Amino acid sequence: MKRVLIFDLDGTIFVNSKISKELRDVIDELSKSKIVIFASGRMLSSMEILLDNYDLSGIKIAYNGALVRYDELYKFCLDYENSINVIDFLRMNDVHRQIYVDDVLYVEEDNEFAKAYSDQSGIGYNVISDLKEIAKKGCVYKILAFGFPEKIRSLKQKAKDISNNVDVFTSSELYLEFVKRGINKKFAVEFLSQKIGFSLDEAVAFGDGENDAELLKSVGISFAMRPGNEKSLVSAKYITDNEDGKGVLRAIDFLKTMGEI
Repeated sequence: MKRVLIFDLDGTIFVNSKISKELRDVIDELSKSKIVIFASGRMLSSMEILLDNYDLSGIKIAYNGALVRYDELYKFCLDYENSINVIDFLRMNDVHRQIYVDDVLYVEEDNEFAKAYSDQSGIGYNVISDLKEIAKKGCVYKILAFGFPEKIRSLKQKAKDISNNVDVFTSSELYLEFVKRGINKKFAVEFLSQKIGFSLDEAVAFGDGENDAELLKSVGISFAMRPGNEKSLVSAKYITDNEDGKGVLRAIDFLKTMGEI
């Protein structure tokens, strides 16, 4: 019997930032007897707005593991030297870049990418002349490049050697993310497992992105959503279609049939 349920947000329980009433009610009911964790690449403030809109509560992992809200906030920051290396790399490659410092979003250009990200996340942004200056002033949770898919694919290849202290991965075909080395959703769940007292074998995870792959490989049971990133599809124990937004519901029904929850 599994004790812990870990849900990715976008592309998994939320499709186009919406969740069905049926799935919302199922997750809410499960939260009464299970440890429910929401794990996302989103900002914490963006996660809270989205989840509060549907009256869903649980432990939150934001920034793909760089910020955890449980009994308090736990922060895992990208240091200043590596932050400026990433910023210089993104400037050199002429791609939209934004930085997240103390759960506040900053950009250097007020362009279509900044506006599109703000609309999708429900969070405003601050335009400043130099991201390096704000990186000095707080905890850098992540730096993000936002561009068209072909640009992001090319950038990801170039970014492999940027630093031994930075991890680089996509959270969608439009976003390339830079975080402190070793920080991901699996890391954050392992951190919580020690705080709360559970094993990863007692957990079920649901996800669809490259940023979910390590977690999907590490838990007792995992479900990848199709269509999803190839890394998530090959990392999960099971795959379920989610184009209709009902993939997690089908997975939960399967788990109940198997007596796992």
